[in-house]
Amino acid sequence: MSTAATIASSARFMIKITDLLVEDIPAEQFADRHGTTINHPAFVLGHLGYYVGVAMEFLGGDAGFDPNEATLYEHGAECLDDASRYPAKDACIASFKARMTAAADFVASCDDAALEASSAGTFFEDRMDTMGEVVNFMLIGHVPLHLGQISAWRRVAGMGPAT
Repeated sequence: MSTAATIASSARFMIKITDLLVEDIPAEQFADRHGTTINHPAFVLGHLGYYVGVAMEFLGGDAGFDPNEATLYEHGAECLDDASRYPAKDACIASFKARMTAAADFVASCDDAALEASSAGTFFEDRMDTMGEVVNFMLIGHVPLHLGQISAWRRVAGMGPAT
């Protein structure tokens, strides 16, 4: 299996993990921080979907960003208590899954040269040498890191672990 196919396969598995974490969350709580500073699921999935798209664009793809995505979800954006600023639960989940699927499909189509390209000019240039390393992190490292926030949010919301 090629490196690109391995990354894509693992990225698709992240969708299944996401489903486990969010499927039973009540829609009316999806953008609720429950009086804390914890990031709610609507923000987390939006942030992840945004950066999965960034990873795709690093390799030359087109993520098709919505006009306000960067403002709501880029690094440093604050998770807002205003649910009206975020898509409804079903739309949020669908958007994340579509972006993750598109990114996995695009990465799977990349050749070794795309993954071996330098990360120079990206936020990661001092941390990782190649775009393959960056994309692997963004799809396989970054996603579960933030899915852990949803797991913690579930506890704050009085929910049990995902099953």
